Amino acid sequence: MKTMNTRRSALGAALLAGVLLQACAGPFGTATNTYVGEALGKEEAFIGDRDLAAKFVLLNIKTEAGERMRVQFDLKNTTPGDLRVEWAIDWKDQSGFRIDTNPHWRPAVVTGQGFQSIQASAPTPDAKGFQLMLRKPTPIR
Repeated sequence: MKTMNTRRSALGAALLAGVLLQACAGPFGTATNTYVGEALGKEEAFIGDRDLAAKFVLLNIKTEAGERMRVQFDLKNTTPGDLRVEWAIDWKDQSGFRIDTNPHWRPAVVTGQGFQSIQASAPTPDAKGFQLMLRKPTPIR
């Protein structure tokens, strides 16, 4: 009986740790792949999920610096089947600091071997750079 209670306690602790770990991921989830860009055309990629990076390619990244920065990119699905992905944009000021906005994950379905064109406008004229985040869809909890 004591062994069964110990196992239940260990299982309960493991489940609680998993829930707490997900809760620490932040208010709008965790990006698995991140692409950083600025109005001058500088770009960097940070790949956290190689499977996602193999299935999706970013093409034709364009920025326009007007009264408010605009960004446009084509998300290409490199597989024959339709795929779901979620994306969000964090906007940065001239010094690279995050602008306090409320980014949220947006779903997209990209057809097999197809493209999804995505456009976004900065929420404030202070935005001079952006951080595009891609992740696999997460279920609603």
